[in-house]
Amino acid sequence: MGLEKKLKPFGEIPESFQGLRDEKLYYVDKTGFIPYLIEQNRKICVFTRPRRFGKTLMLRTLQTFFEYRLDDDGKPVDNRRYFEGLKVMDAGGDVLKEMGQYPVISLSFKDVSGDTIEAVLEMLKNSLYNACQAYFEILLDHPSLIPEEQAQFRRYLGKKASEEEVISFLGDMCVWLKRITKRNVVILLDEYDVPLQKAAIYDIHHPQSSLFDQTVKLIGGFISSGFKSNSNLAYGVIAGCMRVAKESIFTGMNNPGVITVVDEIPDEFWGFTEQEVRNMLAYYGIEDKYELIEQWYDGYEYSKRKVFNPWSLLNAIRGLVNGLGENAIKPYWGLTSGNDIIDDMIDRHPEHRAALASMMNGETIRVRVYENLSYRDLQRNDNAIWSFLLYTGYLKSVHLEKDERNHLRAEMAVPNIEVWTLMDSSMQRWWDNTKLPGYDARPMVDALFNGDASGIMHEINILLDDSISVRDAKEDFYHGMMVGVLKTRCKVKSNREYGEGYPDILAILGSRAALLEIKCILPSELKNIKREEERIRIPAMMQKQLDQAEQQIRDRHYIEGLLFDEPTVSEINAYALCFCKKRCMAREVKAN
Repeated sequence: MGLEKKLKPFGEIPESFQGLRDEKLYYVDKTGFIPYLIEQNRKICVFTRPRRFGKTLMLRTLQTFFEYRLDDDGKPVDNRRYFEGLKVMDAGGDVLKEMGQYPVISLSFKDVSGDTIEAVLEMLKNSLYNACQAYFEILLDHPSLIPEEQAQFRRYLGKKASEEEVISFLGDMCVWLKRITKRNVVILLDEYDVPLQKAAIYDIHHPQSSLFDQTVKLIGGFISSGFKSNSNLAYGVIAGCMRVAKESIFTGMNNPGVITVVDEIPDEFWGFTEQEVRNMLAYYGIEDKYELIEQWYDGYEYSKRKVFNPWSLLNAIRGLVNGLGENAIKPYWGLTSGNDIIDDMIDRHPEHRAALASMMNGETIRVRVYENLSYRDLQRNDNAIWSFLLYTGYLKSVHLEKDERNHLRAEMAVPNIEVWTLMDSSMQRWWDNTKLPGYDARPMVDALFNGDASGIMHEINILLDDSISVRDAKEDFYHGMMVGVLKTRCKVKSNREYGEGYPDILAILGSRAALLEIKCILPSELKNIKREEERIRIPAMMQKQLDQAEQQIRDRHYIEGLLFDEPTVSEINAYALCFCKKRCMAREVKAN
């Protein structure tokens, strides 16, 4: 099957494996998962990966492989053509004999959420309606269904089913399809944990709500109907971002196979491996972009393999191929849905902001990984947030090991530039929405444009004193704070090129400008300083940092470059700033 030399916009491509193959688009072969699934000899498999990591496409691939359906002439549809030349066709007869043998019930919980359990139930009915469409002609008015069953199926189609009927949907559909086709059924459930996550976040912000418990009962009953002791089930495959083991969602399920980001498997069936990325770049003649692609979208390590975020990488390559140049390299992942977990962490856990800031500066943290999580743990266990961030793709594990108590522990880090930008935006939003509205920036701005270094220090220290979260923060956190403060009154430019370098911040007010070069004393530099020595040694260290910042402003000709590149600016005040925990020092720097 030939391949086109252009990746078409995703909006024009059907969200299906068949659509990709019919359009003859570049396809990274992940069909090795099919023989792996079958040879595991487990009826039920739960696999998890971060969002936009190829889970939905894998389920559509499984649907195409397993699906038994009849054409208009009543003959079984042969989907073999979609798999020609792919890995699955090299599997043995025990695998290939499963092709085209089972009716498939496919449904997604992607949009199943709401502020009340009634709203969640209505969205679930929409999902069932979509699943019913594939069997509209087969089940509607079929003589094998008694009148009561026909009436129930019509209620599914009309989105009028009762809660009890909704819960029994999978079990009833399997009975009906088995009765008509004489074949067991495959169930594919996508985004199963979305309703639970949404309900948990809602309850966090509405402490009197019981939405989460109600949603657990509803979704748990629904899944149990299809996957627990279902003699009509051939295979059941469940996909989501996290394995939720403590919510009674999978209670009684018979020996499910579970694949999470901390499990080792023989191949990576969802994200892209390093070699797959290199092959794709070579195919399109853009091998020289590998290092840039790697910095932005690599960073994950699953089963001791480097893994790239497939959604973001494909969007970036599409842009590169279509002539956008390096403008195609940007954070696509964060545009696909909200970042509720990271936003909630920053809002509710001030004790974790410093650790987050340190990781944004390239450091790592070592924490326990909870393999059997509950979304309730977001409220009950403050340290569970790190496991959530690992499973959902915001963090990567640099190293995994069992401790002396057989608990899994990981050294975690920010995976790549793309995720770093999402965290930076969330941190800045916290400053904008929580701290900045209550702070009047006029005194600080007046001090900046009047050469008043003492006034600047006074105002910054007031803000720091009210912000316990910055206690151990790094330079990027203070940088973001100053940008947030100043942009309430000025036009602000950050890390723009002037002279022979990139000054941290430029604030412009009319024809006047204030230039800031920021330094920071890192927490690691203070570890060996005794308490009684702090009063003398810390100010001396900060003065030394101010010297470096001042020298940088002078040596790189920031002021002269700014006057040249900003013709509307006629007056400049430049400052060296140094932060240490909740303290700031400022020094005005005169032009050479």
